[in-house]
Amino acid sequence: MAYLKPHFHIGINVTFALLLLFCTFATAAETLPAPEQAVQDVSESLKTLLKENRARIKIDRAYVYQLANEVLAPHIDFHRLSGLALGKHWRRASSAQKEEFMQQFQRLLVRTYSTAFREFGDWSLHFIPRHNTTEAKNIMVRSEILRSDAPPISVNYRMHKKENDWLVYDVVIEGISLVTNYRSTFSKEVRRNGMKGLIKRITKLNNRRTAIPQQASR
Repeated sequence: MAYLKPHFHIGINVTFALLLLFCTFATAAETLPAPEQAVQDVSESLKTLLKENRARIKIDRAYVYQLANEVLAPHIDFHRLSGLALGKHWRRASSAQKEEFMQQFQRLLVRTYSTAFREFGDWSLHFIPRHNTTEAKNIMVRSEILRSDAPPISVNYRMHKKENDWLVYDVVIEGISLVTNYRSTFSKEVRRNGMKGLIKRITKLNNRRTAIPQQASR
């Protein structure tokens, strides 16, 4: 199964892992290193929201987008993620283009995260111990997603410390990087239609998804 499909779509294992990034729990009572603990802390509030609002999540897409944006987005470094995803094109873009691209890329990713809310089932997650647990400001949190009906999935989260917070800027599923896959897709679009064309395409995709009729809960 592909982990990142072309035309700005992400495969199910990536969306599943992105959700679990903020919906995991520790399998041991011991104190986790700070980056893993950051994941753990956010997970508790999100897990409660998912449990208490399961029925609404199934039918109200706008509410799902709201949850993803309010609960997940603050823990992702979209500026760094955007720069890495665009590569050399980020450096060449104007300040206005960078800001507009970052806003639309965040919208795209938030909607991607949202689709995972309907996909996850029973699972557990195992953190793989790291050696750089103290002074490092850029780290890789390594883990495996364990499910009863499927082989384990290797999921690594690239995180860095920004001020006092640990933020995610890439997810690597079975050796395949979210950033690397987007960079390839975005680069092709920029070569064909320039930065303006890329931003226009992502904006159009986001607007089309937002405009899809949906049943809202009462």
